[in-house]
Amino acid sequence: MTKIGLVTDSSSDIPSGIAERYGIEMVPLYIGFESSLRRDLIEITPEEVYAALREGKKVTTSSPSSGDFREAFSRLLEKQGVDIIYCITLSSKLSGAYNAANSFPTDAIKVIDSRTSTICLGLIVLEAARAIEAGYQAVEIDKLIQELVEESKFIATLESFEYVFKGGRAVFFGKFIGKAIRFLPILNIGKNGKVRLKKFVKNKENALNEIYLQTVAAAKMNGSNRVGIFYGLDIAPAKELERLISQNTEIKVEEIIITKITTVISAHTGPGIWGVAISPKLI
Repeated sequence: MTKIGLVTDSSSDIPSGIAERYGIEMVPLYIGFESSLRRDLIEITPEEVYAALREGKKVTTSSPSSGDFREAFSRLLEKQGVDIIYCITLSSKLSGAYNAANSFPTDAIKVIDSRTSTICLGLIVLEAARAIEAGYQAVEIDKLIQELVEESKFIATLESFEYVFKGGRAVFFGKFIGKAIRFLPILNIGKNGKVRLKKFVKNKENALNEIYLQTVAAAKMNGSNRVGIFYGLDIAPAKELERLISQNTEIKVEEIIITKITTVISAHTGPGIWGVAISPKLI
């Protein structure tokens, strides 16, 4: 029987206990901080990043190297006797992780661009892990992952642009600068893997309602769903979204995962990010 392994990067927001449960290899991205590179969630925390940004310190991010992925692949192929590896990465439009992982010309390693981020990537990886555990063959897993990449949805907001501006990452909002200061954006990740502005709303309450309505609309497209809710420092919006989604009888939700956003993403957004990922339940 073919033995299949699974690799992703740390932007996936998969809680460590769940990743360990499925034997998922997690390759960390990097934070550039105080003249050194630190491994995401291993050598630096989101709280340390927020503190650095508040103090006006420069914080940079970088992708894993091809060597980082080589180490993860080697652990699976050589030490665990895996025959095939699926490596699902952060959107190639948001990071170089996909290109770094895709540096090994071998049929034993299948690298997939998730075209998404955060727990939306995590949901895709976890459904693939369930397929592997259930004994699916490679051709079936190929099809399953492709469907998940096409059908998974990401919806988010930022409560403040303070950290975006401090980090010099406000180019995306340049032509909306007036609205960006006064309103909250609702953001999606498009089919091309790029972050896109869906609309602006007046305040946090409106943002929560808009994200909830978009979540319900997306969930209605699927027979059953898995949902991920992510947040920066304030878990309150995540808990309220969990309550609203779990009480909605018009949609079927098999699972809700609440997770704090990864250090690399928080370096770009600051603490006031939160949102929802919706993925069809296929296993």
